[in-house]
Amino acid sequence: MHPPQKLRSAARTAMVVLAALLAVLAAAGPASAATPLGYETEALGEDFCTRYSTAGEAEWADIAVQPTVAFTGKAWTTFFRDGRICLGVEPRARHLEFVAYDAKGTALDVERLAAPARDSSYGYAFALTADETTSIDHVTVAICRTEPTTGAPGVPSQHCAGMISLYPPA
Repeated sequence: MHPPQKLRSAARTAMVVLAALLAVLAAAGPASAATPLGYETEALGEDFCTRYSTAGEAEWADIAVQPTVAFTGKAWTTFFRDGRICLGVEPRARHLEFVAYDAKGTALDVERLAAPARDSSYGYAFALTADETTSIDHVTVAICRTEPTTGAPGVPSQHCAGMISLYPPA
């Protein structure tokens, strides 16, 4: 006995829809995956011989309920002379600062990581986020002096060097 015509028609329609959905998902695979964006910046301490550095990758989420930019990288602090005269001052404490902004220039999220001690390094991974009604237009990465006012949530630091801006890949 054969199934009724309506059932066969519905099954065919379901198969066509399923095939189309699978084709869309296959096309949305690696080709449309987010492309990581590399970054690197550095700043000198007040002694002119201590260098604070960071490098890594930022990745804007392709599809997300909440807009995010994921960061992975490394921070290091080195002391070098290479023929230069170092000043006899101790550099102030530094931190790495990552700030996400919307298209109007409003800070949406801030991540601060203490700079490593001299001649050491560490790796990091974190994400900056915005609520689902706002998109992250760009992110700044900088090396900033750590001061008492730095702890204010959502407020970028005032004394930063080596600031770079990152925009999502086209």
